[in-house]
Amino acid sequence: MDRINGLSDDIICHILSFLPTKQSALTCVLSKRWRNLFALAQDLHLVDDDALEVGCAQSFIDFVDRVLVAPGDAFPIRKLSIKCRKSIDSGQFTCWMFDVLKRGVVNLDIDVIAYKEAILVPVEMFTCRTMVELKLAKRFEALLPDDVSLPSLKTLFLDRIFFYNADYCVLGKILSASPVLEELTICNFGSWQYGRCCRSLSSSTLKKLTIQCPDQFEFWDMTLDAPSLTYLEYSDLVPREYPAVNLESLVEAKLDLRLSFGTSNPTNLIKGLTNVEVLDLSSVATSEMFYFFCEVIPVFSNLIHLSITTDLKFYCWKHFPILVERSPNLHTLVIKGPLHANECKHEFGLSSPVKVLKITEYGGKSGELKRMKFFLEKLSCLELVKVLASAINDKEMSRITKDLLMVPRSSNCNIKIKSFLK
Repeated sequence: MDRINGLSDDIICHILSFLPTKQSALTCVLSKRWRNLFALAQDLHLVDDDALEVGCAQSFIDFVDRVLVAPGDAFPIRKLSIKCRKSIDSGQFTCWMFDVLKRGVVNLDIDVIAYKEAILVPVEMFTCRTMVELKLAKRFEALLPDDVSLPSLKTLFLDRIFFYNADYCVLGKILSASPVLEELTICNFGSWQYGRCCRSLSSSTLKKLTIQCPDQFEFWDMTLDAPSLTYLEYSDLVPREYPAVNLESLVEAKLDLRLSFGTSNPTNLIKGLTNVEVLDLSSVATSEMFYFFCEVIPVFSNLIHLSITTDLKFYCWKHFPILVERSPNLHTLVIKGPLHANECKHEFGLSSPVKVLKITEYGGKSGELKRMKFFLEKLSCLELVKVLASAINDKEMSRITKDLLMVPRSSNCNIKIKSFLK
């Protein structure tokens, strides 16, 4: 112990940073010198242990107060994470943030619930020059300052935040003030600004974008001008129009898009996906969107991996072949969801170089087996079929396996079956 006490405060703080914050706090009993050392660590993870218990959070608030108001202005905070499922007072949160921002925080991750009302984000958070990563989750309100400046910010995550600004586009203001931003996530984007919501996204540096919108009744246009974007995850009710779409570097896209017939027009978005290499249609509604706007689907010359989600037993396979037929270099096809489906009046022929077919839910019913035979017949270049099959007992699984292995196929095509009992 005497040897450790001989170390400087900054070295001891570095050692304590490898422990969970509450464990490092226990070192305060060692001596008066150790009373506040744990609070001077550069990485602080403050998590309410009773996360599922709803009620007063006073004990947790007192602990955070003790950590953040410790006399440590000379000790920077590199990373701060606060997780609490109990109600936090907005004023208390503001005090915490003032202390944190003074200590030059680099990575800030806040996931808390306010007491009765939303938490007000201090304007100083949007002028922090040291912040590299900012995550605000659950329910926040903010007024973006005119001098917003986030020169170091690379990652921004906003979940259920509402901006009171009405005289300019909040999204545009944030992006223009973040010259090195690479990753952006916005949840509940449908109503996040006072008045008419501006959804014009323009960034030359953005590489990863996630947008999750609830169903909304206003069809505000959406602009996507992100020439460096490589990954897009996008859930939305398709707006009236996408006036401009520039996704020339896009590699991977995961889409959950819903049409409002007679109003929604995804034409420019579909065309903007031309260069994508990995495409995941994560809902049946997205497949329907491509089907109803099939005349604008380009040739996806770079697409090598396609995932299509089915649900229930009424998925109509007329939605399926269009993208396959327009993907001349497609290598892997994944069907996520039940394989059985109703019969369509018009079957599409498939002409594709697909080599790998993955089926994630297979129950061995006659309709599923018929669909499997169709795939193996039409996809003549198949080399590997991977099936995740389920059954109620070993006897049923044995039958399913036997039926699959008996399906006619090319001599070059192998079937691998992974099974589990329900």
